[in-house]
Amino acid sequence: MSLDQVALPTRRKTLDRQPLDVTARLQAPPGRPRVVRMPADWWDAPAVATCTLTITAQAAKAARKFTRTTLTDWGLTALADDAETIVAEFVANAISHAARKAGAHMQTIGLRLLRRSGEVMCAVLDPSDIAPVMREPSKTDEAGRGLVMVDALSDVWGWSPVTGRGKAVWAILFCA
Repeated sequence: MSLDQVALPTRRKTLDRQPLDVTARLQAPPGRPRVVRMPADWWDAPAVATCTLTITAQAAKAARKFTRTTLTDWGLTALADDAETIVAEFVANAISHAARKAGAHMQTIGLRLLRRSGEVMCAVLDPSDIAPVMREPSKTDEAGRGLVMVDALSDVWGWSPVTGRGKAVWAILFCA
């Protein structure tokens, strides 16, 4: 049975009525990994939908469109809103932080979407090996809330070094 023939359950959103405790989110709960090593060739596996993004002001828009189209093609439209938001945040971070640190020669970043039984992984590959850091911004900070949002929308997220190519920042959305 091919991957395209596997029926995946849909995601059920639950409304958490309690306020988001950012401080508690900054510390990884027991059993919830923040850094997981993946084999270097994993990001180029045949089951991955890939998109190369040019570092421009339109990169996040292109990433959102690619993500929605791919998830719709896979029959996972229920995940598209969360996945689009996550991917756009990862792309914005890659452009504003990682690509700038890599130097002017870096013109592209990679977007990968992986559908496996019961989950979808969204990953953005960039040339930097600097780990993303979730922090608690002050009320007056104009930035710094993106990874808190990713943490709230995803079932698990983290980053992995990619040998000789920087890192992949990824988030997994369960389909059940």
